[in-house]
Amino acid sequence: MAFFKTTAASMPKDPENSAHLNLDLRLDLIAANPEFAAEQLKSILANLQKVLQATNREAAIAYLAQDPSLSTFQRHLLSDLLGEGGKAISGNRDELTGLLTRSSLLESFSQESHGVSAKTNLAICFIDLDGFKVINDQHGHVIGDQVLVAISQRIQAAIRPTDMAVRWGGDEFIVVFEGVSAPDVVMQLATRLLGIIGEPLQLNLDNPMRLFLGASIGVAIRTDEKLSMSDLVNRADQAMYQAKKSGQNSIQIFS
Repeated sequence: MAFFKTTAASMPKDPENSAHLNLDLRLDLIAANPEFAAEQLKSILANLQKVLQATNREAAIAYLAQDPSLSTFQRHLLSDLLGEGGKAISGNRDELTGLLTRSSLLESFSQESHGVSAKTNLAICFIDLDGFKVINDQHGHVIGDQVLVAISQRIQAAIRPTDMAVRWGGDEFIVVFEGVSAPDVVMQLATRLLGIIGEPLQLNLDNPMRLFLGASIGVAIRTDEKLSMSDLVNRADQAMYQAKKSGQNSIQIFS
């Protein structure tokens, strides 16, 4: 077993391009931001109308269930409004971040429901945030949750529609890249994730405070179709811990 490393120490950062993210997706914060709530409700009503007017409502709901642009707030309210038939919209999604859950990832590959579990061309990144515990301890769980939502949005925005973004648990995330097996390509994708996560976070326009954190990323590439998703996750997890031991904010690839 060997590990190969890259770091983000020399990666350029462009504060001007660090998108401000409005993170008030939790119901306890919506009331404090009526403009944001109005935009959320506008999107919800538009999507609700699409479903109600669709010839095949089940197909329309299935499409929304796979739409990465829907926030957690939108998913849960749409699910409630559509009743029993709308459960698929919020199902298998992490309640805080809206990403896929650990169980949904493992289940989807065990049942081959995504049609990729038997493919060799597959790579995963196991992401563990560096510095999150300090932010959570200093600023509280509400800010901590907002940071997790922000990072989730950045990860989702950085990947292709065919890729999968998963909240593994706590401040750990997994990204599954389909159709990728060349180490140099995987490292480019992982490096992009590392850079996006490392951009400064400004959680509120009225508060100039910026938060900074990094990530330790472990990469595992499927070289044998007999390797299960659990095997890949375990390998990526080992590589991630090597990255963390080597100084954090870096990438290690399992080989």
